[in-house]
Amino acid sequence: MKVRGHVSSGGLFLSFLYILCFPLTARADELKLKDGTKITGTIVGYEGDSFKVETSYGFALVRKDKIASITFSEDKKADAAKKAAAREGASGPGPGSANASTGAGQGSAGATGGANAPPAAPASPPTPPPIREAVEGNYYVNHTYAFRMYKPPSWRLLEDARKLLPAAIVALGTEDESTLMILGRSPLRTSLDAHIAGTERELRAIYENFQLAEAERSVIAGVPALQRRFQGTADNRQWSGVFISMSRGPDVITILGMTSADSDLVQIQENVIARTVASLEFFK
Repeated sequence: MKVRGHVSSGGLFLSFLYILCFPLTARADELKLKDGTKITGTIVGYEGDSFKVETSYGFALVRKDKIASITFSEDKKADAAKKAAAREGASGPGPGSANASTGAGQGSAGATGGANAPPAAPASPPTPPPIREAVEGNYYVNHTYAFRMYKPPSWRLLEDARKLLPAAIVALGTEDESTLMILGRSPLRTSLDAHIAGTERELRAIYENFQLAEAERSVIAGVPALQRRFQGTADNRQWSGVFISMSRGPDVITILGMTSADSDLVQIQENVIARTVASLEFFK
């Protein structure tokens, strides 16, 4: 579960981060990593030895040597077919080609090739703004997104999380990372109920023996929120936690809090997570 040394290889913590990207478009590209992790989004470029993937929440860089396969969206397949057909029409049928439609099919197949062939990509959208933040006493303050919340004294900022997926606004946790909390922000394209149902599906894919409590409606930081508590096994440890979806203007704020602390400390860490969530305050 450690971020340092494991987050870049797409382990359990990576899976938690990608939950923040929900909901993903139905026509998105899918990258399957060698460790079984699936990343869904839109490939927008190729930098160095990594694919740049735009999810509905932000950008991720995925190293080529970590990818087992890529499945492109139907839109990209169709676009590749059109381009292949246009090239075929301009130059005439090549050897072994019966007509332009055959060339189109070959172009489509080429578009779904392996990870070694970087796709032609449109110009990259602007990257998210740099996050201006500070720890002031026992409070974490984020000036970019204008919020503050309690930071327990035993918690630290997990900056490696944002290096992997800059869209994760903040990740906090204990030094041994047995207790973690991640906060993210994305456009609310569906209802709050649909968003939290999607988060539930993602968590079920991560945890074994997944158990879920009933959804609770509440108000956090002055905005409507839905939260559900859960338990499950992952990374050979028993975890308990809460996931929260909050509607704020056109956006949804997603919070994941979880702990695998020793049994006699679980209740304490759950209370710490609850206190941190309850302290969330927007100042704009």
